[in-house]
Amino acid sequence: MKTLLTAVLLLSFALPCLANAGGDPLRYEVTWKQAPEAKVTELALADLAFEPSSRLGLGFPSQNPHNYYLFPQCGMGVVRLTVHWKDREPNEDEYLWGGTDTKIQVLQALGIDAFLTFEIDAEWAIEPSEDLAANHPPADMADWTEFMALCVDRYDGDGVNDMPELRKPVLYYQFINEWPSKNNLHGGWTGTLYQLIEFFNASYDVVKATDPNAHVVLGGISSIGLDAMVLNAGMGGYTARLSYNETVNDTLTVELCQDPSIAEAVADRERVLAESRYDIVDLHMYGPVEYNQYRIARIRQEVGNTPLITSECGGPNLAYDLDITPTEHFMTAMDMNLDALSRGLEFTMWLSMFGREYDPDNGPTWGNSQLQLIDENQQATGGFWGYHLLGALVEDMTSVEKPTPGTYIIHRTGKPDTYVIWQTGAETTYQLPASVHPEKMIVVTDAQFGRYEIQLPPADGLLPRGPLPLVVSEELPGGAYVAGEKPGLVRVLGR
Repeated sequence: MKTLLTAVLLLSFALPCLANAGGDPLRYEVTWKQAPEAKVTELALADLAFEPSSRLGLGFPSQNPHNYYLFPQCGMGVVRLTVHWKDREPNEDEYLWGGTDTKIQVLQALGIDAFLTFEIDAEWAIEPSEDLAANHPPADMADWTEFMALCVDRYDGDGVNDMPELRKPVLYYQFINEWPSKNNLHGGWTGTLYQLIEFFNASYDVVKATDPNAHVVLGGISSIGLDAMVLNAGMGGYTARLSYNETVNDTLTVELCQDPSIAEAVADRERVLAESRYDIVDLHMYGPVEYNQYRIARIRQEVGNTPLITSECGGPNLAYDLDITPTEHFMTAMDMNLDALSRGLEFTMWLSMFGREYDPDNGPTWGNSQLQLIDENQQATGGFWGYHLLGALVEDMTSVEKPTPGTYIIHRTGKPDTYVIWQTGAETTYQLPASVHPEKMIVVTDAQFGRYEIQLPPADGLLPRGPLPLVVSEELPGGAYVAGEKPGLVRVLGR
């Protein structure tokens, strides 16, 4: 499914919006041209060949489905869509499915699974509130469960009452993003904790009754909420930051998180995790990658072996780093995803694809305003090229190990392991096992323009670490390689 690009990459997706796509369409014309001095011997990561992976995904895609073709180029096989109850049932028993239908149709045609996150916001059906959160308790739970039964039935793929052109069932249904905040414009909950648990359980029951194979995902726990749980328990010992805008910040430490108000908020989250029904728990992970090990471990204390995902992750984050380079962007995309997968998450989803000028009243927080893979000037960032390499690395992945920081061993179905290394500390080399005899290796040379070289590995297997990844395997991912030439494709791939 990956589009193959030449040395001069022209990404043009300023196309008319599909009818009934929902929301305000965003029209992008993204261009990237390789610098003249780069057109000598180096290769383009854009030329790697792979299909979308169920291990990688994206949250908050463009409102214009014509832009979706870019997602499989980054190996993304799962995309999170927001479904507003007010749009799909604007009045009681009046159903308008077109916007959601169109997006699912386009994603499935690209080989991508839809992941639906619902906002409970139909004015005719909710309890009024002066709080700012996007989600409200239904005035009558029967109205909500009737809507959800019809929705799941439309996308369950059983051949009865299905959406036109449904290629396969929609399997992921999520409710109440970043609960229980009462002032989260993109999530939260205006009701009580008791009402929240009641809502989660009613939603779980109706989804499973309509499609037993569907997965119910608990609404994502915010990154700063996870940090409060970690630090309140005395784990980690780090300082967590959240920058809402350039001047308003939250800072948490172990000491601050012993405050009774934070302890109460932690207890509320623990209660929801204990008393609600769900199949999967969603962790939102921003900031330094090394914090995620503590966030994951802390949630494991509450939910045991329940499957975990992240439907929102990304970096670098301006709360921690004001000077973001293409190399940092590239490496954060690599490390954030591989680290999460090595710790047992089922899949990861980057926050969003398209950047725009920071708006304090709309869009991501200031801290998260520069992690997008296409920047506000419609230029590819380092992370965009990092995802091209990630897509090749995880396509056949069964599991991934992280022996040390900057070292990943990717196990693949029916193929030799892949070793991915870079320098993160004092170590400057990595010794391959004596049983591994690769003939060639990928050496990423430029994060800004997505360039790499094919080189011969050292005869003694002692690999040099550098600031960008080196990939070694007896069968390299992403195509069939000859040193100094573009990969020869082993199959025909296209949009």
